[in-house]
Amino acid sequence: MDGSIIAVKPPYSFERLLKRLETHPDPQMQVEAEARMIRRVFRVGQRPVVAALHFTGDVEQPAITWRTDAALTASEKMALEATIRHMFSVDVDLEPLYRHMRQDDVLRPLTERFRGLRFLLDADLFQSMVRTIIGQQVNLPFAAALTRRLLELAGEKLQDDQGRTYFAFPTAEAVARLEPAELRPLQFSQRKAEYIIDFARAVVDGRVDLDSLWRMEDEEIFAYLTPLRGIGRWTVECLMMFGMGRPDLLPAADIGLRNGIQLVYSLPGKPDEQEIRRIGESWAPWRSYVSLYVWEAVGAVKRKEDQNA
Repeated sequence: MDGSIIAVKPPYSFERLLKRLETHPDPQMQVEAEARMIRRVFRVGQRPVVAALHFTGDVEQPAITWRTDAALTASEKMALEATIRHMFSVDVDLEPLYRHMRQDDVLRPLTERFRGLRFLLDADLFQSMVRTIIGQQVNLPFAAALTRRLLELAGEKLQDDQGRTYFAFPTAEAVARLEPAELRPLQFSQRKAEYIIDFARAVVDGRVDLDSLWRMEDEEIFAYLTPLRGIGRWTVECLMMFGMGRPDLLPAADIGLRNGIQLVYSLPGKPDEQEIRRIGESWAPWRSYVSLYVWEAVGAVKRKEDQNA
């Protein structure tokens, strides 16, 4: 067994994370809410391992204790911990964001209602892009169902010592070996199946170097990825937000963001992209995070949360 305790920069709300997972399900996670625990498969190099994450403390004194039954080398332990820190955004300082949002009378209530909410990021950029393509023009539950079917088709199956079954997200090599006809019975559209497999093959044959994205500015990433089939501006924005954790993206074409801005700003109708960009200018340099809090306002309505929850 291996593991350690990760100090989290406060505030951090595990309860708000759980609420968000209700409307944004992640088929890779097994959640034990009462135990404040999440179990998941993580890749350490190319090796999948099951780890349990226990969220301790409270919003103002949070920590994450992780454990795995896998025998890890020192470098593997460091890599796994780095992935956990990235995924759960543990080093993000929310106070500058809250100071910024409190200057706006409309946004100020969100800083208290959703205090401690952070991005739950994807574990790696290949997974993030595939999940984003899957999510194009479909609702969240159906996107989660498609993701699970891909995991079961091409991912590795693991069991822990309690007999619980987990699926590792498939590697680029595993997806590249698929044909669209194998995804069609799983309710993938022809184009969505082609886009996912094309992207995987581009990664495998070196036409796309995902590691290089970390060294690029936002506009360079757009220029690098949008020539690929099925990858437009919204898709790249989501990759940078949910895969890379970049703080200042505004996915103005997102229907959920349109709904959220209409709700939060009490607009008579849904704003168009131009109006969203106008409103979002005042959110910089935290447009990704303000978008997250606006999305969460919509999620809270869907979950029928009490306004004071």
